Amino acid sequence: MFEYSALLWLRDRAPIFPVVLYLQGGKGLTDEEYQLSLFGRELFRFRYASVGLARLRAEEYFRRGPLGAALAALMGWRKGADPVVLEADMQRRVAESGLDDLRKFLLLDVIETYSKLSEAERARFEKLVSRKEYRTMQEVKETWSDRMREKFLREGLIEGKCETLLRQLAVKFGPLSPEVIAKVKAVQSTAELDAYLDRFVAAESLEDVGL
Repeated sequence: MFEYSALLWLRDRAPIFPVVLYLQGGKGLTDEEYQLSLFGRELFRFRYASVGLARLRAEEYFRRGPLGAALAALMGWRKGADPVVLEADMQRRVAESGLDDLRKFLLLDVIETYSKLSEAERARFEKLVSRKEYRTMQEVKETWSDRMREKFLREGLIEGKCETLLRQLAVKFGPLSPEVIAKVKAVQSTAELDAYLDRFVAAESLEDVGL
């Protein structure tokens, strides 16, 4: 923490407020410190804030905004609270916040990643959130699940075409220069890669391919 803070200060020449966030463990809200001594004398003492989420009470942060609602999944709840209802409400608060859809999706993913629901509770949760008052939450998750799936498929297709083109070029023209490899890997359009592959068939040189 001291090294990070010192490097940030040297880079930005601005005050740094260092905080360590424990997803597990920690002592709640407190301060920690680092001391450096030499020849029996203390040279300096570096203090930084410490946040142990597991020691915080979720009820205190649950309603303080979408980030608080998401991080509440890592905090402790009062005894007797229904975890199914609490998780559904956490997700709904995030989904109905004023954040953009990507940030909503990421915070919803935090809640689901650190969910403590059992298999039986998860089944009850799915039944609960199918009700109309949770529709906004479902729409956010469905929209971004589809978008992320499309993104990964597109990136996988581009990567596959890129590797195919590089392999064929190397077989036909010999070892490729770093510049040619970099140019091919920089292409982010399947149509452009297809054009290279089409020209490759009749090409007698890299220039004929367009590289």
